[in-house]
Amino acid sequence: MLKEINASTIIEESLAFSFGLEKYKKIMLMVQKVDVSQDREFQKVFNGFYRVRRGRDWRTDFFSLFQEKKNIAPSFEEIITALYKMTGNVEASFSSKMIATLNDGMPIWDQYILENLGLKLNGHKQEKLMNAIAMYKDICDWYTSYLQTENAKECISKFDESLPKFSWLSEVKKIDCFLWSMR
Repeated sequence: MLKEINASTIIEESLAFSFGLEKYKKIMLMVQKVDVSQDREFQKVFNGFYRVRRGRDWRTDFFSLFQEKKNIAPSFEEIITALYKMTGNVEASFSSKMIATLNDGMPIWDQYILENLGLKLNGHKQEKLMNAIAMYKDICDWYTSYLQTENAKECISKFDESLPKFSWLSEVKKIDCFLWSMR
């Protein structure tokens, strides 16, 4: 016989799953406890959550830098510049994901967030690097302004109401979830 259906629990669990919040929680719990340059479980969860599709050498460089910087509160500029020197690529998205893992008050840079904010990165090599640094500052400034609005407060309240087990997430991460979902 069918046991009782708890609609609130089902909705919360489904929404948490669609945002990947259990994986995110695992990343945030592990990051300060493990050597991210060596811990394959951390790397697997991080790579899966953030869809890291790069070769072994790139991942080795990335996670070595991640471990090196994780206890010194690096800036986006430091991370993206270091990755640029290591790989020759402007890795704005992955730089932001490293920063946001180390400081959950920092926003994520991804294609959906850029699209929803009406931003597009241009330039080649060094120019693109400088543009990415400026654009990330613009993204941060947008969050600072947006979080003061009634719409942001309503979104955060609705998030907390719908996902009480994840009310501990930063306001920035909650808005990241909404922007990432608006496709």
